[in-house]
Amino acid sequence: MSKLKEKISNLYLTLKKSIEKFPLTIATIIILTLICVIDLEGTIIKANILRNIMFFGIAFANGAFLTETISKDKIKKILGYAISVVLATVFTYIFAEPKIIENILSRNILDWLEKLFTCSMISVFTLSIYFNYKESKKTFEQYITSIFVNVFKTSIIYGILTIGSAIVTAVFIYLILDGGNYTLLARIELLILGIYYIPALLYSLYNIEEKTSKFSKIVIKYVLGTLVIVAFAIIYMYIIKIIVLRNMPSNQIFRILAALFILGCPIWTMVENFKEDTIIDKINKILPILFIPFIILQIYSIGIRILANGITESRYLCIILIIFEIIYTIIKLRKKEKIGKILLVFIALTIISTIVPYINMYKVSQISQYNNLKIFKQKTEYTEDEKQKIYGAYRYLQGTDEGNKLIEDLLTENEEEEIIDLRKTDISEDDEGTQYISSYATIDYIDVAEYKNLYTVYSSEYDDKQGNAEKVFSNLALRIENNNEIVYANILEEVNEYIRYGDRLKDNFENINEIQIDDSKKLLLTSISITYDKVNKNIKNYSLSGYLLEK
Repeated sequence: MSKLKEKISNLYLTLKKSIEKFPLTIATIIILTLICVIDLEGTIIKANILRNIMFFGIAFANGAFLTETISKDKIKKILGYAISVVLATVFTYIFAEPKIIENILSRNILDWLEKLFTCSMISVFTLSIYFNYKESKKTFEQYITSIFVNVFKTSIIYGILTIGSAIVTAVFIYLILDGGNYTLLARIELLILGIYYIPALLYSLYNIEEKTSKFSKIVIKYVLGTLVIVAFAIIYMYIIKIIVLRNMPSNQIFRILAALFILGCPIWTMVENFKEDTIIDKINKILPILFIPFIILQIYSIGIRILANGITESRYLCIILIIFEIIYTIIKLRKKEKIGKILLVFIALTIISTIVPYINMYKVSQISQYNNLKIFKQKTEYTEDEKQKIYGAYRYLQGTDEGNKLIEDLLTENEEEEIIDLRKTDISEDDEGTQYISSYATIDYIDVAEYKNLYTVYSSEYDDKQGNAEKVFSNLALRIENNNEIVYANILEEVNEYIRYGDRLKDNFENINEIQIDDSKKLLLTSISITYDKVNKNIKNYSLSGYLLEK
């Protein structure tokens, strides 16, 4: 019983200390948690309001975490909080009311602001980690090891709490509540996540333990460290195989080497914290040197893909990772005591790749693919590689409004058809596949003040022979539920916009799901899914549902 009291006391002490160090950060997280727990079923707060509250809270908490990390002076903290509130409010308003903002700012600027928000969230959080590291007065190896140990312990306790509470709550629901209201279980799990686990994880970045337990040492050094060494050995065997058989490296090798660096680098950094003279320690010391040939292999692997098909966002990020690995290796070998500054390098590369004009991943990829597309205008006969470049560039640029504008400026409609025909005979259906978009919107409130009738409507076809989008959606038959009536609507423009959004539709659908059919009718879509052929743009099947308002 005394041990149980001690454990509960330790949990309380962890929460107390985390609140003392990061008061507004933890308070914000707890408030957001309580809101989610109370309104888990979405019956109290409107979905769009709840989304905005969560968005604002997360953005503010991130800024408050940095403020409470770097500022001890009360006035500076208040200033930091104020800046965080202003920025969180501005971003929340921009993303909450995109239709209003689009009347003031262009779509390109809004896209840039979305990237700026993502970049700032990553950079601010990483900067918080860096300042916590500097305040710890530990070596980078000691700091990383302490974080790992703290997170490991916290996660074990969290796992025990979630499993234990789930069993107890399930029994209570079954026996006392007669098997009803199982949302209570989800509420309890959310409480543990937001009130204990997340605050404890944040506190782990600050609370650096003096000693590492024997068990932690075994896990880090002898289990994880050994696995990294074995992985190195396997990849060196693969390099020998390449040299002997003169085979080109597999496209998968870059991903394997990237994963090895991302997972292996923290591990060999932590192993260095245990200053011993075992065989594992000796091998571990030279792992950063042994990784240098892997960097060369990565450069070769991604280089041949860029030469063949140009730069895309994912390939740009591969280049950024290689640059990061090179900088890390240089610092590690020449200025080992400065290795903590690699966090600042990560922030700098994040900013460059996301928001710096002309050299960010989006602009560079767009320019690269546009240059590939221009090959079509420069020649009349093409090699198979050039056909692939041209068609790949055409498909890539179709993904954004700016890309579509570049296509319109360069090509006529007939030339676009020629590019599609150029690859039709060379790409099988299996290679080309299909595009699938799907999204839904939660509508808790409909303003019917101006309307007399409200109908639930739907439309769907699944026979794979629909024809192009214009044929299907320019005169779409909307069926009224519980009624044989059909209302015809032209929603082609909106559907084309949904297709252009692609995977991003899920993040934007609730802002663009309102369609004005004519002066007397309005359609509010609650769900839509479309499958279409990416070569000829024919609609294979679709389904949609929503509400029709009629004056």
